[in-house]
Amino acid sequence: MVSLKTGSCKIRYPSLISLQLLCAVVFTLAQLQTENALVAFGLLQQPTRRSSQSSQSRRFTQQLFARSYDRGGDQGRARNKANHRQRTSGRVVFNTEDLVQQIKSSRNCFELGKVLRENPSLFFSEDSIRALIPKVAQLKPRMSARNISGLLNALAKARVPPASQQVHKKLMLVLGELAGKKIEDFEARDISMTLNAFAKKGLRSPGFFEMAAEAAIPLIGTFNSQDLSNTVNAFAKMDHHYPMLFDEVAKAAIPIIDTFNSQDLSNTVNAFAKMDHHYPMLFDEVAKAAIPIIDTFNSLDVANTVNAFAKVDHHHPMLLDE
Repeated sequence: MVSLKTGSCKIRYPSLISLQLLCAVVFTLAQLQTENALVAFGLLQQPTRRSSQSSQSRRFTQQLFARSYDRGGDQGRARNKANHRQRTSGRVVFNTEDLVQQIKSSRNCFELGKVLRENPSLFFSEDSIRALIPKVAQLKPRMSARNISGLLNALAKARVPPASQQVHKKLMLVLGELAGKKIEDFEARDISMTLNAFAKKGLRSPGFFEMAAEAAIPLIGTFNSQDLSNTVNAFAKMDHHYPMLFDEVAKAAIPIIDTFNSQDLSNTVNAFAKMDHHYPMLFDEVAKAAIPIIDTFNSLDVANTVNAFAKVDHHHPMLLDE
């Protein structure tokens, strides 16, 4: 084995390599005069070392990260640690400590409902759930009809993982039971929102739906387009037919049909079709109202509307042409 030393570098060659080849290599290395060239030839055994520049860059990055992390003092450090734990756990990111504090400090149902609406992933946090249950129990004795419907609406919009579904369902059923006891105090919006919340989460409560229908009929003239649409849509989703309610909704909808938007029109006729409840005058008025605003219908609205007309065998050539 022949060895050649050049400064701090050491090159080894097998003894079988000819002297001529060795001279050629040495001549080439002498011309390049850089360690990079030796590495490129695969002949240099270069010890690994870190440049002072990279060390300075690394120290600067660490200092910058430390300043960013420390910003906000002790509270900032605590918040950053909590968020880091949530990010690395693979769960939805939100500040659990802040959320628990918001729940506990809610003075009324309006404030609690706001917390629920602004944090739809609340049910991913066990600490938040443990704070929510006693808070609902605390506020329950003085809940009004609007409080109940508002909380149910917020709960219906929540994202609920499998592990929290039973707790979420229990909360909604407790509020639903309270709604049944106070149904006489419910106005049109309260009835519509409560029914819609139950239907959205697929919670069956035939007793409440019966009470809601009975309460809605005398108030039907106070329902707006969205209330009417959401009410029949909720009954259809839960496959709960109440013919008298559907007749009253149709009668109330026809005079204000021009206030219905594309989704309201689509959902209304779709609900009637699902329940096989044909009300020809309503379908005619829906068709007339739909044609001028047909460009506002999305693909689902169009499909549901056409399908509803087909289900009840209600032919309207102008609507189909549009």
